[in-house]
Amino acid sequence: MAGSGSEIEVVIDSSVAVKWFTRENETDEAIAIKSGHVRGTTEVWVSDLLYHEVANALRFKDDFDEKKLALAVENLFGLHLNTRPVDQDLLNSAASIAYHSEVTINDAIPVALAKLRGTVCITADENTQFKRTKAKGYPVQLLSRETR
Repeated sequence: MAGSGSEIEVVIDSSVAVKWFTRENETDEAIAIKSGHVRGTTEVWVSDLLYHEVANALRFKDDFDEKKLALAVENLFGLHLNTRPVDQDLLNSAASIAYHSEVTINDAIPVALAKLRGTVCITADENTQFKRTKAKGYPVQLLSRETR
């Protein structure tokens, strides 16, 4: 498990973090993970790719404009998530997962991070990331099953 007195450690992908700024299915479950991070009971890890992926996803939400996006980005960085820069080890692990699971490198990065950290990647992307990587035995869990 996680250090620093945290009860659990998880890796999240951008599909979870986007829900922190929108109202959609499983927003409450995503916010529970964020709240655990803020309280210090959940150690949340992300790759540095998550920040631009979240900003890009929010940019295409109908109810977001430039000002609202800038505020969301400020709030995202303000959470001080545990962030691992993409490096050769992480990218090589992600490439292997991508080839074996038939997903993109971007989808494989958080799964690879979870594998390298010995924890689980939580995703809201059921049809691509979850089904394809879980079927190959990678450490991934669907958001809707995380907080039940």
